[in-house]
Amino acid sequence: MLPLTSRRRARRRSFNRRVYVLGGATLVTLLVIGGLTQVSRNSGPYTAQMDRSFAAQVTVLADASNVTASSVRHFMGMLSTQDRQTLQAELDGAVQQTAQQQTRAATLAAPAPPGQIALHFGTVFSDRAQAMSQMRAAIDGLLGMHPLAVAGALTNNGTVVSTPTLLSSTEATNRIAAAGALLSRSDRNYAAMRSELSRSTGHASVPVSAWITNRQLWQVGALATQIDQVEASSTLAAAHQLVLTSVRLSPPALPSPTGVATPGVSTLTPTTNVTVSVVLSNLGTADEPRATVHVTLAAQVGGRTTAVTRVAAVGASRSVTLAPAFFGVTPGQSYQLSIAIVLPAAQTVTTGTTIAEVLQVAPTTPPTTVAK
Repeated sequence: MLPLTSRRRARRRSFNRRVYVLGGATLVTLLVIGGLTQVSRNSGPYTAQMDRSFAAQVTVLADASNVTASSVRHFMGMLSTQDRQTLQAELDGAVQQTAQQQTRAATLAAPAPPGQIALHFGTVFSDRAQAMSQMRAAIDGLLGMHPLAVAGALTNNGTVVSTPTLLSSTEATNRIAAAGALLSRSDRNYAAMRSELSRSTGHASVPVSAWITNRQLWQVGALATQIDQVEASSTLAAAHQLVLTSVRLSPPALPSPTGVATPGVSTLTPTTNVTVSVVLSNLGTADEPRATVHVTLAAQVGGRTTAVTRVAAVGASRSVTLAPAFFGVTPGQSYQLSIAIVLPAAQTVTTGTTIAEVLQVAPTTPPTTVAK
């Protein structure tokens, strides 16, 4: 056994080692806590600045969305009193604006703001864009309309390109109600995001943005009543009016020898073929998916008649050049050319729907002989 003095020295060395270890651990802990505190102090202002910057951009976006919402509430409130072209332009405008706002919102969400802000913000503007697309499709399907042609864009020679599937009043009502549900969800998410921002490090504030200010107006019952009024509206009723706006002959008619044209008579150079090109215009407010025109050429001597039918889709307020009609003729003969539109069932205006013309084909000039 060690002497008493040696045992005391051993206990003191063991105790000192424990003190050193405990002291070192305490020092490390204090350094870690101090470092975390410093990081918190340094990141707090940064997070606050991020929140305020995000809020500033959201404010611009929310203001633009509020303008669109006000426009939508206005035309929804007087839906049955508008004309088709004005209503279509307003629907197109709402779809275009919300799509732009959705694109802008996607850039604000990256990088995502902290906390629940990004979660609430993520679907606000995509829901609004989807709601406007659904509402336009529902109203267009109910009334047989389609988005207006974009200025400067190719129009495919006036043919109908994107007429939506026709919908019943019940189908249109349900789809608009579904669009309203999307708008309500977007309002709730925006309000939650706004509340979260105000409680965040930066205590940032953004304006209120609510599309649904009267929930009752977006319920199925109220919408059904409004849709009934739309269907009964005289200004939104489809108007059918097809007209012949141009007829071109090849070879073209010769000028009159007297300088005064004979109405309803055209003289052509000696030829064995005549081409008739027709431009058909739709002055109505409804698309004509199967506009039909008959082109007939009848010989005045002998009674031979040739008929050609052309069918084309013509969008509302657009024109289309029909495929040419080709006819064989005999020089020195006269023919009756008749062009007639097959009127749509609802068309009552007949002006400009028929053309009648006598074509006199000049005889072939015999070869000149020189007298000997």
